[in-house]
Amino acid sequence: MNARRITLIASALGACACARPAPPVTGAIPASVAPVDRPAMASSAGPESPAIAPLQEFVDSMVALPQFINAHWGILLVAPDRRDPLAHVNADKLVMPASNQKLVTGAVALALLGPEYTWRTVFTRTGPIVNGVLRGNLLVSGGGDPTVSVAMRGDPLTAFGPLIDALRSAGVTRIDGTVRSNEAPAFPGSPLGFGWDWDDLDADYGAGVTELMFNDAFTDVLVTGCRPAGKPACVTTGPLAAFPIIRSTVTTRTAGSGAAMLQWWRDSAAVPGISVRGSIAAGDSTSFTVSQPDTRATYIAAVTQALAQSAITVRGRAIRTSGSDTVAVLTSMPLRQVLPAMQKPSQNQIAEVVFRTVALQQTGVGTPDSARVVVERQLAAWGVRPDAYAIRDGSGLSRHDYLTPRAIVRVLDEMRRHNVFATFRDALPVAGVDGTLEKRMRGFAAGRVQAKTGTIDKARSLSGYVTNADGELLIFSIIANNFTVPNREVDRVAEAIVEKLVMMRRAAP
Repeated sequence: MNARRITLIASALGACACARPAPPVTGAIPASVAPVDRPAMASSAGPESPAIAPLQEFVDSMVALPQFINAHWGILLVAPDRRDPLAHVNADKLVMPASNQKLVTGAVALALLGPEYTWRTVFTRTGPIVNGVLRGNLLVSGGGDPTVSVAMRGDPLTAFGPLIDALRSAGVTRIDGTVRSNEAPAFPGSPLGFGWDWDDLDADYGAGVTELMFNDAFTDVLVTGCRPAGKPACVTTGPLAAFPIIRSTVTTRTAGSGAAMLQWWRDSAAVPGISVRGSIAAGDSTSFTVSQPDTRATYIAAVTQALAQSAITVRGRAIRTSGSDTVAVLTSMPLRQVLPAMQKPSQNQIAEVVFRTVALQQTGVGTPDSARVVVERQLAAWGVRPDAYAIRDGSGLSRHDYLTPRAIVRVLDEMRRHNVFATFRDALPVAGVDGTLEKRMRGFAAGRVQAKTGTIDKARSLSGYVTNADGELLIFSIIANNFTVPNREVDRVAEAIVEKLVMMRRAAP
């Protein structure tokens, strides 16, 4: 049992947290691609200009602070229009990028799929429709649509509108069989990434992915002290009213007796569900999120609930039929709308779906291993050295991902010169404005920095673009590994360096 313990200060009863705020470019990849011979960016330079030398000295002084004696820094700052190195520290050393891996995932997806790419989900029936009854099953073949979520739609069940309209048009009021997923999944194999930490798997950010995704593969759970002391507490789920199954032994304590004391974990019993135990004071409430134990089963439950809300009953009888006819095809929002939902909050499951989708579209096999091959070939086509990366997932949750700061800067520069640059850059968090940078750099750097953050244990990263005081676009990558100080200490260094870039003024060449 991998239990998560939490002590929560209960909020007022009724404060339910069942929802979280939160031209196409295509081209086949050749079987073998040699690195492109481009001018070396931020390579070892000759004599530094007066404007550059103080910046290098500042960077060196920051990473040499005593609290970072055990840390490993990788830093590269460039002025790409001038092919001019500004400062660097270990620019060619491999570092764990954490969620800066999503920069690579997003760039490759935009370059190979295009901003208008959409995911398709196909529903077929395996029997005739007689007097309003579908005498068969409703089959769903997913493609990984990551937009069926509270974050993307508010009410995720609205995604099934075209299916409901199609069934109503055919006069269907009852389905005698079941709703089930295709037996040949688009994303075969483990739903988890290579090297993901066992302790992360119950958390919303550690949920696995399949080709049938509902609400980013996590569930909200609300616990309320709805009954007198000594009685069972009330436990509800969202956005689905009764799924996953909850096994609760939470009891109610006397009102005002302190904060909720809860443990919860995904339960892999015969019927996958979520177990919760502990206690909560009468009249109090609290909530948490947990990864879905079975993403495909959750998606099927969502379809069934959407049908029931539209007066279409699913009887769930075992029916063996052959052949199938298409009922409806659901189309997702385009990739250009998906990328901000991935990059700004640093959403791991969307990144993993995008990673496997690139593999599926380029190779016909939607596995992480296929995705790794596709990404590595694209990096080679962009001139990134083969010893400058190790790709194992799309989100950066794996501790087996490695990139050099120079590799990240190369990707950012390639996208700068690409016709999808505006889409790529605008998907990133903006300093002092939104996403994971909303509360950072709120001073004169606010609105001038668009960058991706990253955090896993003992790895902290920040890479992206700066518009300096002269309106010049600069590129940077700042990553720290193996430190033992609080993350905020690393952030202070990264932000101080970025703010220097924002203030930089340089004489015309």
